[in-house]
Amino acid sequence: MEYYAPIKHLHMLFAYLTALLFTLRLVLDAIGKPGWRQTPLRFIPHINDSLLLLFALTLWFIGPWQLMTHGWLGLKIVLLVGYIGAGMVALKPGKPKGVRIGFAVLALALLGAIFHLAKAKPLLFG
Repeated sequence: MEYYAPIKHLHMLFAYLTALLFTLRLVLDAIGKPGWRQTPLRFIPHINDSLLLLFALTLWFIGPWQLMTHGWLGLKIVLLVGYIGAGMVALKPGKPKGVRIGFAVLALALLGAIFHLAKAKPLLFG
């Protein structure tokens, strides 16, 4: 359990980087700079998200959290799947601009809900 705090802080760092990198890519698309798709910004978020997932799983295994007991954690995972799907559509260059904007807003809202659940850890379904 002595490693829990540093691993949690690394997980949080990668979560904040995920939000920053996603927002940066949305902004670059919005201002008409799709050239980011030919830069390292194309794959850096995938590396970051892989590390985020690795540290999440590590926290789950060494920490006191249980999916069935801590409903916020299960809900966070469901929201994460929704965020990934919405983010994929939001960043898809072939989709109409209105669709992409709608999915970008949805993805950001889901990301906000994930951050809220992570910080508040509310008692759900209890």
